[in-house]
Amino acid sequence: MDAPPPAAHTSKKRKFDRVDGQEPPGSSSAGDVVGLDFINTLPDAVLCIIISLLPTKDGGRTQAVSRRWRPLWRSAPLNLVADSSLSGQERKRVVYVSKILAQHPGPALRLALPYIRERYYGKIEGWLRSQALTNLQELDLGYDVEGFLPSSLPLPSSALRFAPTFHVASFSCCRFPDLSAQSLNFPHLKQLSMSKVIISDSSASSLNLPHLKQLTLYGVTISGDALHSMLTGCLSLESLLLQNIVGIGCLRINSPTLRSIGLSGPFNAKDATVFQELVIVDAPCLEKLLPLHPDSGPRTIQVIRAPKLQVLGVLSDGISKLHIGTTFFQVTVVFLNHPIRIPICR
Repeated sequence: MDAPPPAAHTSKKRKFDRVDGQEPPGSSSAGDVVGLDFINTLPDAVLCIIISLLPTKDGGRTQAVSRRWRPLWRSAPLNLVADSSLSGQERKRVVYVSKILAQHPGPALRLALPYIRERYYGKIEGWLRSQALTNLQELDLGYDVEGFLPSSLPLPSSALRFAPTFHVASFSCCRFPDLSAQSLNFPHLKQLSMSKVIISDSSASSLNLPHLKQLTLYGVTISGDALHSMLTGCLSLESLLLQNIVGIGCLRINSPTLRSIGLSGPFNAKDATVFQELVIVDAPCLEKLLPLHPDSGPRTIQVIRAPKLQVLGVLSDGISKLHIGTTFFQVTVVFLNHPIRIPICR
């Protein structure tokens, strides 16, 4: 008598048993493919990359997948994002960040502390000195403050130790530290964003950003001279966004690489320097010039040399004078939400 066929559950078990043996793809039939675990056939290096791309909580949970996965989280570059996805309670987030930095040996890919109360300033200083953050590439750091004004607390000095390795950086609600006695180089930084930050003249002139591509300043307090000094150190800048800027009366742009500029002055001009004039001295690659909120400035726009300029953003009666090359326009009409294309004399 022939032996009875194996039970269905036995067949399924055998299919999953093949995972440990990691048979070559060609040795399995088409029906067996359904039961194969392709994730576990990947090398550890690839699994570590996957873990680094996961949200912080999910990356830590991979340690419970299996014995093989248990050490991978500590081998993967750390991706630590301390927002509501880590915990809805700030007190718990602080505890979790301390615990993670104590357990992970590094190196680090990303650290995001977007809304940390000022009372944890000392803890932030300690976190940023952690060995787990060696070779940190991305940092998002900001204090949780109310209102428009930036915090009086300085950016922790320990954050600047990552200047040689930063690729992306975002700072908010703080005062940039005084760097008058030194020059600070960010050789690999490509994107820099600052929101509600105070930047002094001496700090701006100390910054060297040779490979920066995108610079975004929102609600930043900075003088025209300081911003000019800062832009001088941006040798590869392509995109510049200046929104709700406080302290600039006249800004002169001289850049061989800029392709787009978006800008506006302070929304509330009371007790703030009014953004009066923008002068594009020489911008051979500039294609887009976008006044975002014309009523808040600049009142006068002068373009001396920008041979590739094709798009001029929304205009209003807030911009009273427009000079393009040798042509002068007295602006008397209103263009609402409609950027216009302009012919430029070469």
